[in-house]
Amino acid sequence: MWFEEVHDNFFKQALKVEEKLFSTKSQYQEIEVYKSEQFGNILVIDGNGMLCDKDQFIYHEMIAHVPICTHKEPKKVLVIGGGDGGSAKEVLRHSGIKVDMVEIDKEVVEVSKKFFPDIGDWDNPRLNLIIGDGIEFVKECEDKTYDIVLVDSTDPKGPAEGLFNKEFYKNVYRILKDDGIVVAQGESWWIDFPLHKKIMEVIGSFFKIVMPYRFEMYVYPGCNWNFILGSKHYHPTADIILQRADLIDGLRYYNSDLHKASFILPNYVKKSLGKLYKW
Repeated sequence: MWFEEVHDNFFKQALKVEEKLFSTKSQYQEIEVYKSEQFGNILVIDGNGMLCDKDQFIYHEMIAHVPICTHKEPKKVLVIGGGDGGSAKEVLRHSGIKVDMVEIDKEVVEVSKKFFPDIGDWDNPRLNLIIGDGIEFVKECEDKTYDIVLVDSTDPKGPAEGLFNKEFYKNVYRILKDDGIVVAQGESWWIDFPLHKKIMEVIGSFFKIVMPYRFEMYVYPGCNWNFILGSKHYHPTADIILQRADLIDGLRYYNSDLHKASFILPNYVKKSLGKLYKW
């Protein structure tokens, strides 16, 4: 038995699975969980692989620790999406940081708690879980509330579609403090370069520094994917706080060397991005 994902009608990727553990149609999307001998449990939303037990730590460590170890003194972080709880858990490894997490689909949270119980840190008193629309949340949020915003979203369709436009990032910029940082799931310069560039352009409409960085995930088509960092002030390689980066307990992937290396661009990417790459 295989879980197959087709990307834009030109690329198919398959993972061998033993059985389907769960399937439901929530108010917003179809949610499935598969069991795999090689990859552990696999979370699938609307036919797209979101994470698996084997390597979820890569995504979550890279979305969280790169901006936290770039910012001088983050105290308050907003996570938009991230219903599996992994991004928030990685942020909470840093003492003194409080997290507001806004997830639109309560069912994703409940499924994650049941089938991926070790990914989240749901009982942490510094976590404030809000079930609601992230787009409306940032629209109504007060100016300069957060140090860091993490946009941990699915692809730009369904409930996540509005997380990829200028109106949303205009509000993200507004609710960040004067030295604030945003990191967004930025698709892939390997499998969908036009969409990656579009997100770079949107974030670059507001932020002084806009740089992509890479990570690898088994369940994502092509495996090579990207986050995009937008910063009002700090530079992610020049301002990295090495001591903070290398003294985080329990990490399996992230470290200061990897932090810096993940921002190195292939020549064809740098050339194609042109002025969208703001460093």
